Amino acid sequence: MRATRTITVVVSVLLVLSLTGCGKAEKSSLSAEAQNVCGSWAYIHDRETAVAIFRENGTAEYEDARYSFECEGGFIVLTDKKGNTTKLRYELDADGMLLYRNTTYSFSGEGQPDGLVGQWTCPETNWTFEFTGAGTFLEDGYFPGIYTVDEQNQAIKLIYNDQFEDTTCYYSLGNDTLNMEYPWRMVKTDSK
Repeated sequence: MRATRTITVVVSVLLVLSLTGCGKAEKSSLSAEAQNVCGSWAYIHDRETAVAIFRENGTAEYEDARYSFECEGGFIVLTDKKGNTTKLRYELDADGMLLYRNTTYSFSGEGQPDGLVGQWTCPETNWTFEFTGAGTFLEDGYFPGIYTVDEQNQAIKLIYNDQFEDTTCYYSLGNDTLNMEYPWRMVKTDSK
């Protein structure tokens, strides 16, 4: 009789726990690709300040805004409450993650742009690029180098003279605008 009561109590407790979800870890609905980016990320030059947080419940914070997120083929897709989406290219590696920040530049030179050749300015950030027909560039008025273009992949390789490592950016052109996806080195932080 005592064994029957014990079994009844144990079964009742297990039933209650399974109905409430206690004692049972929830499975993440995120893809394996998205689970790999989960965590808190900071720019390498400021390891204490989280810029992007990706949670296993599918929510995210990026540059002080809240989103839901998923990963699709090398892109983090952020969706805000209104349904607007932002796609961020990314690459995970042994050092952390390269997160490609989208910046739109307007043609600021004289005449019309000739593909990439010309002066480009982003008024929001005060960043600039100048690309010449001779294959040289100047970034923000301070960082010179040479560049090559891979038109098939819409990529620009920036080869800096001294300041930075060679950097591959992705780009698109249209209506006197240049959209550049520039990689920023990210590292995990302890923040949640």
